[in-house]
Formats: sequence, structure tokens, C-alpha cells
Amino acid sequence: MNRALVGRLPRPATASLPEAVWRKLRTFDWLMTLAVAAAVAFGVAMIYSATLRGGLTSVWWEDYVYKQIVFAAIGLVLYGLVSASDYRTLAAFALPLYGMFVAALGLVLVFGVTVLGARRGFEVGILTIQPSELMKVVMIVALSAYYSRYDVRRPRVLLGAICMIAVPVGLILMQPNLSTAVVLSLIWLGITFAAGARMLHLGLLVLPAGPLVALSFRMGLLYEHWLARFADMIVPGYQSRQALIAVGNGGLLGIGYAQGSQSQGGFVPVLHSDAIYALIAEELGIVGSAVAVALLGFIVLRILRAASTALDSTGALVCTGVATYLFGQALIHIGVVLQVVPPTGLSLPFMSYGGSSLLTAMVALGLVQSVRMCRRPLEFS
Repeated sequence: MNRALVGRLPRPATASLPEAVWRKLRTFDWLMTLAVAAAVAFGVAMIYSATLRGGLTSVWWEDYVYKQIVFAAIGLVLYGLVSASDYRTLAAFALPLYGMFVAALGLVLVFGVTVLGARRGFEVGILTIQPSELMKVVMIVALSAYYSRYDVRRPRVLLGAICMIAVPVGLILMQPNLSTAVVLSLIWLGITFAAGARMLHLGLLVLPAGPLVALSFRMGLLYEHWLARFADMIVPGYQSRQALIAVGNGGLLGIGYAQGSQSQGGFVPVLHSDAIYALIAEELGIVGSAVAVALLGFIVLRILRAASTALDSTGALVCTGVATYLFGQALIHIGVVLQVVPPTGLSLPFMSYGGSSLLTAMVALGLVQSVRMCRRPLEFS
């Protein structure tokens, strides 16, 4: 071929590194990021109020506020790293990740640290890592990849998905950890419905619920204190009564920051985590509670917006799963405080104290950002 002609041939158009970075930054959801930052800052402030009664600690890593700030910083790094990655690469390794975390859930039952009668995590230095929390993200990715490959309208495909959720839920119930098992089940239901499952098939799943509950009770998977939680809705126990009193005390504008009689008096147990919404309602009133709910609602809406603009079904299902996870967990937390849901220990996303919970939520939102920022199909050389 003539060299002069070759020299005139157009070169393939390739974006320079600054252009590629700028293209990704333009698709980054800054509004959602600001809302998450505001929710985390709001949570740290409320954790500070919740732990004032305990006084100062001798070392910083025993202080809930300092630890939550450290978790938030680590979560921000993970958020950035996951956002910059390609969610489709993670989906390609969904099966090994799923197997690894199922194995971790099994190991927790043997080697996990026992706290308040439950084995839920591994003790690593000053931290306690709960695989059940990270399993939420793994389940979202695994189910999204599974439904993107197979047709959920086929009964055997749906049966395979049921097996996928049954194994981790069973292991988590054995810890015991009812709240996380419920959230995982909600994630499964949300993604399965979004993937296009037939309503008839989903309805048929309700039929064996009664026999399965009876069998689980006989096998020891359902414990007496879980049944007592349902009874607590009829005759409220101490924690439920105190939380309701705190909510009622708040009124429209609240008693005042760090001035709650129930919260600062130490009447509401685990105020900094499982009952932080009661603290918000008492000290900041209906207005403060509405701000907290509005922040979470805005984040969920931005996630659903990302789902609607995803380029493939995997990305759309990942975003749907994350939205279901955050919305369902927030709804259960608030429902427990208001006594419309059986009492169970579950954090309010981004606002309650908890390292594993916060890091899991930040990784999940990183996946949403990855869906938004990945605009071109993967190319393998």
C-alpha cells in the first residue's frame, strides 16, 4: 500500500485521559452525593446527642462519634473506588463472591464473636465485621447478574433464585438475626418483581409460608424471643413504650437538640443505633423527622432515576436492589419505633451508628454511581 495514502488515513478517535475523566464526572450524581453527606453528618450529630449521657471515654476508639466519623471516611473512600469501577466487572464475578460470603456466614456460626446472645460477626482488632451486612450488596449483584442471563418468567429460573436467597437467609436466621434476613428477603422480592416475574408465581410462594414457619420452629430456626416480638405489638414492652413516649414528647418542633427527657434520661435503650429515629422525633420534632425522611427519600429517588437511565438490565436491577434495600431498611426502622412493625434491631441508613451498616450502604451507592458513569459497553482485547 502507498505510504502516502496510509499517512492520509484517519486515525481511530480515542478520548484522551482528561476527556474520559471529564465525561465520567459529568455523569456523576453530585446531588445524591451531597444528600448522602448531609444524611451522614446529620447522623453523626444525633449520635453525639445520643451518647452525651455516657460522658467522655478514656480512648478515642471507644467513642461512638469518633468511630462513626472514621467509618464515614472509610466509606467515602470505598464510595469513590466503587464508583470509578465498572459494575459489570463485579457482576461477572458474582458467583464466586456469593460463594465466598455464604462460606463467611457459615464460619460466623462457628468462630464469630457473641454479642447479646447472637453470633453475627468476626472481631478484627477494635472492629467487628458482619458478613451479613455485606451480603446485602453481594445478593443485589448476584441476583441482578442471574436475572440478566436467565428469564425469570420460567419456573425453574425462579426456583433457582429462591435457592440463592434461601441459603444465606437460613444461615443468618441461625445467628439469630431476623432483621437482616427480612431485608435480604425484601431485596430478593424487589429485584425479582423488577426483573419481570409473573404475579402468579410470586403469589404461589405465599402458600408454603405457613408450613415452612412451623417446620422452622421445630428445627430451632425460629426462637421464642422472635415470637415474643410479635406479641410486643399487642402488649408493648419497655423499649417500645419508651420509644413511643419519646416520639410523642417531640411535638412539631421538638424539645431541643440534646434536651430530650426520654433520650438524655437513658430511658430508651440502644438509642444511638436501633432507636435513633425516636431521638430525632423527640429532640427535633415532626419537622426534624420530616427532614431525615426527606433526605432518605431523595436518595432513593436519585437511585431510581439511575435505574431508569441504565444501559442494560444488570445496571437497572442493581439500582432497583439498592433502592429496595435502603427504602425497606428505613421503613422497618421507623416502623419499629412507631410500633407498626414487630421490634427488631435495625439501623436507620446513614444516620444510625454502625460501621458495617454504613460501609455497606456506601458501597451500594458506589454501585449506583458506577451504573450512571458506565456509558459504553465493555471491550475485551
